[in-house]
Amino acid sequence: MRKYPFHIAVCDDEEADREQIRKMAEEVCRAEKIRAEIVCYGTAKELLEEIQNGKEYALLLLDVLMPAQDGMELARALRNQKVETEIVFISSNREMALQGYEVAAARYLAKPLEIEKLTEAVRFCYGKLRSCKELLLPADGYMRKIAPKEIYYIEIIGRKSRIMQETQEWDTSLSMKELEEMLSGQGFVRCHQSFLVNFSHVKNFRTSSMELTDGRSVPVSKHRVKEVRQAFFDYMKS
Repeated sequence: MRKYPFHIAVCDDEEADREQIRKMAEEVCRAEKIRAEIVCYGTAKELLEEIQNGKEYALLLLDVLMPAQDGMELARALRNQKVETEIVFISSNREMALQGYEVAAARYLAKPLEIEKLTEAVRFCYGKLRSCKELLLPADGYMRKIAPKEIYYIEIIGRKSRIMQETQEWDTSLSMKELEEMLSGQGFVRCHQSFLVNFSHVKNFRTSSMELTDGRSVPVSKHRVKEVRQAFFDYMKS
């Protein structure tokens, strides 16, 4: 099974800030179980040339105030060229935040950068990218395509993982760990040793279970309650 990395570019003319953002992005991706490749640039010109020469990034972490060409100008140039990569601005200048809407920026984060804010931004952008792609899963001798949003939850049944949809269910030979990695950043959480649930289909959170929008429920392990509840609240705020 091939796993595609999440390509991130960090662009900041200040070396110290650039290195800090890179390290924080690595920490976030590691915590979120996102396989990422992060490349740093000291100027917007250098990054723009790389993209124009065919380099593709899923997420750009851009400083706004840079000499020559700033981050906002870079974003405008990319949008004019129909480049739809996700953009997150990181700047000490809060007054330019409104301009971020002009280039469809996903987030505008203030310096000094907070790990919680960056985590939410990366999770949001990664989720958008992955939710647009269908998964290809082995199922009883053939490969089956499915969009993550169509999965209500996944349950371990014997030696297989059962994919539970709205009106049908089927088994795949992939392990729960493999599926959890594939669905990382898309609103799925391991609420129980044998269950992986899609928050987009959760209606109510109870003490030891979650009720889904179709009336079904999935259990929540006692030792996971606090972690799952916090993840659900974070999901609802995103």
